[in-house]
Amino acid sequence: MSLISIENVSKTYYEKVVLSDVNLQINRGEKLGIVGENGSGKTTLFRLITGLEKPDSENAKITIARNTIVGYLKQELNSDSDNRDALFDPQIFKLEQKLTILEQKIAQTQNSISADQHQQLLNQYSTTTAKFESLDGYSYKYRMQEILAGLGIDPKTARRALNELSGGERMRVELARILIREPDLMLLDEPTNHLDYLAIEWLEDFLKTTKSAVLVVSHDRLFLDQIATDTAELSGGKLKVYPGNYSNFVRLKSEQEKSLNKAINKLENDLTRQTEISKTMFSHRKISSYHSSIKKAKRLSEKLNDLKTMRSINPKHLNIKISKEQDLGDPNRILIKTEDLYVEFPNTDSPLFLPFSWTLQGKEKVVIVGPNGCGKTSIIKSILGIEENAKGKVEFAKDIKYGFLGQFVEFSDESQRVIDSLSEVQQNWTEGRLRNELAKYGFRDIDVFKPLNILSGGERSRLYLCQLLSNNPDILFLDEPTNHLDINSCEILEKAIMEYEGAIIAVSHDRYFIDKIAQYILGFINKEIIRFNNYRSFRKAESQVLQNQKEKFEVNVSDSELKKTGNLEQASADSESEQKNNLWTEQEIKAHQSLHQIKAMPNNQIQMRRFKALANKSVNELFLKLEIAEKKKEEFESTFETTTDPEIYHQYNQLLVLIEIYETIYLKLAELLESFT
Repeated sequence: MSLISIENVSKTYYEKVVLSDVNLQINRGEKLGIVGENGSGKTTLFRLITGLEKPDSENAKITIARNTIVGYLKQELNSDSDNRDALFDPQIFKLEQKLTILEQKIAQTQNSISADQHQQLLNQYSTTTAKFESLDGYSYKYRMQEILAGLGIDPKTARRALNELSGGERMRVELARILIREPDLMLLDEPTNHLDYLAIEWLEDFLKTTKSAVLVVSHDRLFLDQIATDTAELSGGKLKVYPGNYSNFVRLKSEQEKSLNKAINKLENDLTRQTEISKTMFSHRKISSYHSSIKKAKRLSEKLNDLKTMRSINPKHLNIKISKEQDLGDPNRILIKTEDLYVEFPNTDSPLFLPFSWTLQGKEKVVIVGPNGCGKTSIIKSILGIEENAKGKVEFAKDIKYGFLGQFVEFSDESQRVIDSLSEVQQNWTEGRLRNELAKYGFRDIDVFKPLNILSGGERSRLYLCQLLSNNPDILFLDEPTNHLDINSCEILEKAIMEYEGAIIAVSHDRYFIDKIAQYILGFINKEIIRFNNYRSFRKAESQVLQNQKEKFEVNVSDSELKKTGNLEQASADSESEQKNNLWTEQEIKAHQSLHQIKAMPNNQIQMRRFKALANKSVNELFLKLEIAEKKKEEFESTFETTTDPEIYHQYNQLLVLIEIYETIYLKLAELLESFT
């Protein structure tokens, strides 16, 4: 049986057909990428599956297999919640609290209550443990830590109330919550929108290996290539599934369109010929043959109209055309020059990035890349003079016009209509010219009269881009320009940018977009900004630097922890000869003293219950130790410079060794506990 089955589902909003007789089946473990223009019904489909919307017809069926757990990542998340435990499973949390209380009672009353009372406590503990194990509670925190790290979420951020987080932080925390639970079916609506390239690559690996079925809406073509086993296109209310990833979908769709055009051309020729035959029959007064020929021509015409209707279902592309009225002239002309540019925030010990000197020449197209928080947007703001914490020097060539499209678009008057907003920028344009220009950006017919305050994020970006480019800027500054565009619009934007005669400075995590438009990359390696020929070169260099750091610099949580563990490397070498029990090495016991209480495997039921209680306690302690160690590790890494004392690197090296030991103990305990079930 399929995990989910959708039959004859239709949905109409205000007389506009969004979905029409949609049919779809999803099997366990399947990964389906869903593509289509903005407004084609992708999010509506997810809302129907989750029961947030109802199909128009009572005959429609959406059947989800019994006991199926569904996780749904929305594009727009609730920003009012004050929940601080969004990541933690409430059942696991309650059971863990109960286990802690029972462990304390067992330890405190062992010699002060009767054997029967003690047995009752052990029975309660056994029952609670069984429930905890059935929810995979032992590995839950470890999975949570792994997923938080993979998505680039600071543990402190994860503990804050949702209403205290930015939109991007909320999305990442909600995505982490879904991945930690690993439900049977994941519905992910634009999951990469607020992730940096490292988190996207980690998410790709996670989704490729998860047993969950995944339905994902995304404009990230490389992401879809990596994870999709099949690709579904929503167009004209219809849904069609193609085998394979996004690239295979593009190939099959292209072949399909070529075949359709070929069939249309053939029918047009056949119809022309049949019309000529009809005329000949009529001129020769062959009335019977004439009527027969007319019927054939009518059938051909109907068939031709059907095929043309199929072709017209294809999405309406944005017809963005970026033009420059005047050529910039010498492509080697320097448009922007920076000298020792950097950003340093108050009450911080070091700059956001190291002093950066660089020149932008005419017609160059540059993309800035790096992990979230490294300072990509701050560079653009510093160049534009709107970053108050910027230091250094920025020079623009004389009479340069530029435009800036940020991640979040704001208009001065949200009550204005779309057409009035453009008219305010281009006051001499006629209404006809305004409407023609807006149509290029997807605003057609009554759309031009929409008030700004009801526009979606994508519509706001498109309108602002329209205003921006109507002034023919010499330089375009773009901050994540593809974030709110569908795939077709992304491709047209790329084509327009490649044809644009001016210079471009863009920040983007869209790897497909980067490869397409960038003449070179400015990449963040630690805090240094380095020029690379392409994105692949940047990632290769970054990976090598991270590997070198891991091999060279490694260390401990604190001086006291170092004293406890002693010489860990020596302990590791001598661990086999010095091992005094059948579970732990001396190195592991030195790192985690609580292991003294569970040296050997239990021999009876009472010992086993005590062992499990103490092992569970150690698991919790180790989780906290790992958190502290990871925080200390981040503190070390934030201070590394070329002049750093070698002793600091030695301590950092010891800390990484200790983290590895903690993780080994944690996993061994989890395996032991699992073996007792």
